[in-house]
Amino acid sequence: MKNKLLLIGGLLLSSTVLSAINTDTKTFFAGPTDKDVKLPADRVFPQGRKFPFSFYSTGGANGLTKKSEIMPPEKRFADTEKIVSGGASLIGPQYELNFEVIDTARKYKVQAVMTVSGIIGGKRINKSFFRGREKLDVEALKKETVPYIRELAKNPEIAYWNVTPEERRFWRKKEMAYLEAMYEIIKANDPLKRPVFMYEPGHRGASALAKTLPYMDICAKGTYTNYSNHKTNRVWVRYSIGEQVEATKIAKKGLPFLLPEMFQQPAPEEFKLINAWVKHDVYCGLANGAKGILVFSARRRPHFTAWEQYINAYLEVAKTLSGELGQALLFGKDTSDIEVSITEGPEKVEAKMRKGNLTFPALSVKQIVWNNARYVLIVNSANTPVKAVVDNLVYGSKIAVCDLLNPKGENFTAPEGNFEVELAPLQAVCYKIYCK
Repeated sequence: MKNKLLLIGGLLLSSTVLSAINTDTKTFFAGPTDKDVKLPADRVFPQGRKFPFSFYSTGGANGLTKKSEIMPPEKRFADTEKIVSGGASLIGPQYELNFEVIDTARKYKVQAVMTVSGIIGGKRINKSFFRGREKLDVEALKKETVPYIRELAKNPEIAYWNVTPEERRFWRKKEMAYLEAMYEIIKANDPLKRPVFMYEPGHRGASALAKTLPYMDICAKGTYTNYSNHKTNRVWVRYSIGEQVEATKIAKKGLPFLLPEMFQQPAPEEFKLINAWVKHDVYCGLANGAKGILVFSARRRPHFTAWEQYINAYLEVAKTLSGELGQALLFGKDTSDIEVSITEGPEKVEAKMRKGNLTFPALSVKQIVWNNARYVLIVNSANTPVKAVVDNLVYGSKIAVCDLLNPKGENFTAPEGNFEVELAPLQAVCYKIYCK
């Protein structure tokens, strides 16, 4: 549905009202700018300016003829080309293609997520290692893993370290000792001190995530809306990323990254919903604190015929985040003085949880001031339309507005401090407000 925009405000204002309105455009748009960011433009945040957007298993295949199948180079590079040219700033994390991730990143002039595991007795540690009762020999782990990390660290293509085996349990001393040792090994032997993370399962809450975060720099857990039975109450994304944000506050470190879903086959009549699902989930995550996107996953799966629709929807978002919106989200200053008030539609929506439903506002709103402009990201998590008024803007005949998420939308002026917006179910908009 196209946004219905209606300027609000009477033509005649009393002298009392006129004396109270804000016409100070200089103060209203004051904030950080491009010149304040000293990070390199060719590296990914937090060590560079690029917005982190990637897919697990870029170019991967799973079970097309057998489980361990690897696609021919021309096919996997075709997928990689599509993803990188479409706006992704990273490749990986990879699984079966981890052996070539650095070379592939170098070929396409992007960075990569390097998946690593510890080594003991000449063997890489896998999940079966933690089923035994023997204690972790930390000194043996360091002796064999340090040379491996030192050699990999010579590659500038690496942006992040992804520690495996994944989903290590905080209540197991052996597994926590492993995470602690791997974190220390990587940090001590990577001169660039690149961020470290490990995939966390989607059911873990803030307190659980905070227990492993001392040994990570990025908090990344699955937010698989359809897979987790939240297909029709997608406000669960807000809850999920909220748990990650809270974990970083408890641990006093870490960047929350959203891991949205791309593997659950929809019913034929649901294909038309994929675009809305993708955009809602990503922008809802960003509006509630995510600082990067890792989609699980770009792997070619048997019977997953929705791959093309999903990848195109995610790449449309990736392209948008590679521009000014991504920079605003990473480096802008959060504000809260603009008012977004619902005039029609539900004000609250429920996230259906096993231990009792949670209630959230129907609209997620993030406000940013960046580069002499205001950005207002609004995401409707209701399954019905919502009308709202965006109010408390600065007054002036040169105040202009455009929706960065609607390339076909026309710019309009908002001289009297407010405007109206109608959001379709699950729709996201991002208004850039600036002075012409």
